[in-house]
Amino acid sequence: MIFRMVRGSDGLRAGKISGIQIILNNWFIVLIVLFACVGLATKALAVFGAVLVHEFAHALMAMILGFKVREIELLPFGGVARIERMGEAGSSGEIMIAAAGPIISLVLAALMYMGIEQFPIWAEEFCFFYQINIMLALFNLIPGLPLDGGRILRAWLAHYRDYGKATMIAASVSNITAVVLVGISGFDYWQSGTINLTFLVAAVFLYVAAKTEVQVAGFRQMRVLARKKAELTVKGVMPARHYTAMYGARAHDIIHLFGPDYYHIVLVVDDNFRLQGTLTETEVWEALPYHGLYAKIGKFL
Repeated sequence: MIFRMVRGSDGLRAGKISGIQIILNNWFIVLIVLFACVGLATKALAVFGAVLVHEFAHALMAMILGFKVREIELLPFGGVARIERMGEAGSSGEIMIAAAGPIISLVLAALMYMGIEQFPIWAEEFCFFYQINIMLALFNLIPGLPLDGGRILRAWLAHYRDYGKATMIAASVSNITAVVLVGISGFDYWQSGTINLTFLVAAVFLYVAAKTEVQVAGFRQMRVLARKKAELTVKGVMPARHYTAMYGARAHDIIHLFGPDYYHIVLVVDDNFRLQGTLTETEVWEALPYHGLYAKIGKFL
């Protein structure tokens, strides 16, 4: 395949594959050039190929599920597939898209492992590509945001609790992982006097990215609601969950039960457990700016 290189402000635009713009982040280019300068051009291409296939697996699964993939950017420690309306995906869809990358990396690793025995003349190259794909899969399966494992964990938790709480848990795993990486780097420096820059950069990346995920979690809840309303309008029916709430229950505690895969109905009862009224998920969200998070749900009727 021939890539037409066009320089952009966010990196090097390296043409398109199936309509998806491929962008080489400036730091990724620096990494590849450094590999090439020390005589490791073949290994540089292996890293490029492993990351590209990993991200393309995410993109392909997203397209199968009906989402549009705008671009794929390759970064020094992996890559990112920018998927339009991804914030509207349900839990099952998010799990499938997130899992596609590590799965294809593990499949490639298995093929390379078999190739080591089948083609001994290329054993060194097969072994390196095997190691790259294993590391790429295992690192991305760490259950912390924004890694694939963190997205899988959050989507799974969203089946049982609200999206915001699920995001906080997955982000906490990222923060713990960042602390562990810094600790390992500190221990290495104490033992050998060398600084593991890879671990330190990865730690900063995980901490900053997880913080961003927490900040945008609230916006995603509104986008999920928009997706539900559109789906209900088109199909005329969708799965629902019912909750019963006391008149004095706080709205804050109720909206935290709203997940991405169901439309929610709240039955409001008084102290004698007599039905006072019914609220749809849409009605709760629309009334929230007027009453506030800590208002009694009965005031929403």
